[in-house]
Amino acid sequence: MRTLVHKVAALLKADHIDVDSMSAEEADEFFTLSNEMMTVLYRFVLKYNDYINARQDYCTDESLTMLEAHLLTDICDYPDSTVTSLAARWYRSVSATSQTIRKLIQKDLVTRVNSKQDAKVFHLHPTEKGRRVSEAHKRYDILDTIKTLKSLRHSLDQKELAALFKGLNAFTELLKKD
Repeated sequence: MRTLVHKVAALLKADHIDVDSMSAEEADEFFTLSNEMMTVLYRFVLKYNDYINARQDYCTDESLTMLEAHLLTDICDYPDSTVTSLAARWYRSVSATSQTIRKLIQKDLVTRVNSKQDAKVFHLHPTEKGRRVSEAHKRYDILDTIKTLKSLRHSLDQKELAALFKGLNAFTELLKKD
């Protein structure tokens, strides 16, 4: 019997799949196969969402989510960042990004300054405290990334690891189209 992946691959090779003309049994089988595959992705997304939204210390006295830490680091690394530029970079709405930036401002990690060219635009700048927290976050992230990749190497070889990241990139591009 062919594996799940082979069965789905065979269906994907077809030029046209008419789901309306599938029998109930065929539809149930395809749904079961595809749902089993996609559930792996759904579970990853849900677990990673929990991880990215969990507050971390990053070896400082500030507790930040991963997104807050990365936005802060982008503000440090890209002078005169704006909420709009950060929202585009992170595929987030301007409103959601603005809420996150307000939290960084409240923690005295970021300041905003009106643009001299357009009073509606605010440029974001790290405070000295923000620079220290960003630097600590970078060092934390280097170590955490190395640990993560080493851990993944227990189950994936170099080609599989490269394919994983290539696949995640392809999936991101697909989602951006929606």
